[in-house]
Amino acid sequence: MRRRDVLFGVGVLLIVIGCFLLRGLVFQGDAAYVEFSQDGRMIRRVRLSDMEGQDIRIDAAEGGYNLIHVENGSVFVREADCENGDCIRQGTIRHMGESIICLPHKLAITIVGDTDGTGGDGRDEEQYDTIIR
Repeated sequence: MRRRDVLFGVGVLLIVIGCFLLRGLVFQGDAAYVEFSQDGRMIRRVRLSDMEGQDIRIDAAEGGYNLIHVENGSVFVREADCENGDCIRQGTIRHMGESIICLPHKLAITIVGDTDGTGGDGRDEEQYDTIIR
């Protein structure tokens, strides 16, 4: 191998390590809430500490359900009656910004922190979404 090949390999390795470290910095923070959105609308938001060790059942509009379990500040889908079960295989989420998606039931489960514009108490405040040309 030439010296350039070794330097290129080391450079790529440093970039990959940097990406993992950056991801850790971006997603650190206390995960305070879990939000459930169905068909693009938020249907429920709960504080993780209030639901410790409990199951949450979300029924789909067209029939079916997802059984979500909250434990040790993490969330996972324990049971779902969709035919592919991808939401179950997505595993556990515990960091702010992580999500579990169930496409057949149009359900998104996302962990959010208290720095998302709600003041940490779960109440929605006025937020602006603007596109400027």
